Amino acid sequence: MTKPGDLLLSPWVGIALIVLVLNDHVLKARFGGMITGKLSDVVGVFVLPLLTLALVEVARYAFGLRWVSGRRDVLIHVAVVGFGFAAVKTIPAVDRAYEYMVGLLRTIVTFSTDPVTPILVYPDTTDLLVLPVLVGTYALVVSREASRRRGTPVPATAGCSGGDRTPSRSALRGQDQRCPEHRPGTR
Repeated sequence: MTKPGDLLLSPWVGIALIVLVLNDHVLKARFGGMITGKLSDVVGVFVLPLLTLALVEVARYAFGLRWVSGRRDVLIHVAVVGFGFAAVKTIPAVDRAYEYMVGLLRTIVTFSTDPVTPILVYPDTTDLLVLPVLVGTYALVVSREASRRRGTPVPATAGCSGGDRTPSRSALRGQDQRCPEHRPGTR
């Protein structure tokens, strides 16, 4: 995979989303309980950093910048999701703010004219047991990076319409990192 946002095309993300849909629409209604709640948390903690990384990559690409997420980018997204998840599950004020903000987002996305209805989060410190899943998220992104490095040489126009790979930082050191079609004065 060598396009901005391609992290979301991973088979692991597809499997995670299928599990989430089955869990939320079949298993929770039929069985409920602690395990179905944890399963939703596992999927959310695994997929959310991939979603935020994909959005950042697409935005970088749109502005003609080097778009590939490196290890530092992955660590930042994984850490923010991990700390945010832990805060929602353990700090009542953060939990209430999160409930309201997700309810507000749902109201906006659905174009509802009804008042905002906060979602319900059940704070449970045992939910923190899902945080090691973030290691899998990190490993998925790093394996993508490693497979790119084993690939063919990187063209100078990476990330633009002229190429689909992004040059390494060492290849770009001291150069304008935007591709030729995005550099000022080259159109």
